[in-house]
Amino acid sequence: MPAQRPPTLVFDLDGTLLDVSARHHHVYSTVCTSLGGQPLDRATYWRMKRQRIGWPEILVASGLPYTDVSEFEVKFVELIELPDNLGFDVLFPDTIPVLTRLAATYRCALVSLRSSPTALRAQLAVFALTPFFDVIETAPGGADHAFQKARLIRKVVADDDPGVVIGDSEADVAAASALGYTSIAVSSGIRDRDVLERDNPTYLVDDIGHVEDALRRAKLL
Repeated sequence: MPAQRPPTLVFDLDGTLLDVSARHHHVYSTVCTSLGGQPLDRATYWRMKRQRIGWPEILVASGLPYTDVSEFEVKFVELIELPDNLGFDVLFPDTIPVLTRLAATYRCALVSLRSSPTALRAQLAVFALTPFFDVIETAPGGADHAFQKARLIRKVVADDDPGVVIGDSEADVAAASALGYTSIAVSSGIRDRDVLERDNPTYLVDDIGHVEDALRRAKLL
């Protein structure tokens, strides 16, 4: 029998390759202050987000019990991808070394739910990430992030080829499951380990630096 083709590795960006916690906290704080609230400190805010606590509870904790959540969300979305705010993002220390090794063996793709393809590609260029990916797909998240992720992943993995989805959220895990792909969830981003565990990823690791260990366990490396 012919050997199985190596899988396409489909990477998420925010929280997987980039630490976006400072950007998210900055934008939240900016909007919260503009509405008359008292922003939570970064550690408290990010802990709540990672525990999948929604905006209503976060805003109440920020002194905005009567705020229209939709007004906050609109302002947050308007700011979250502005170039000045994207400047708060930093690479996780292991991102470049791991991508360098994996891109030498696998076809790698990037799928990110971003509203601005231009801002995304500019940021990838700033961090020198573009050369690692054979294909880059992006689209706004919309109401159903898992559906949007799955739709984009279908575009980057050839029919009948295996795929591995590497990401930090329930949407990444659900998209992989819907497509019958292996999922590697990293607990370095928007969700913590306990929350991701409930989503039943194929493998759950701390961060991008442990993705190769998961691939070895899956006998893919």
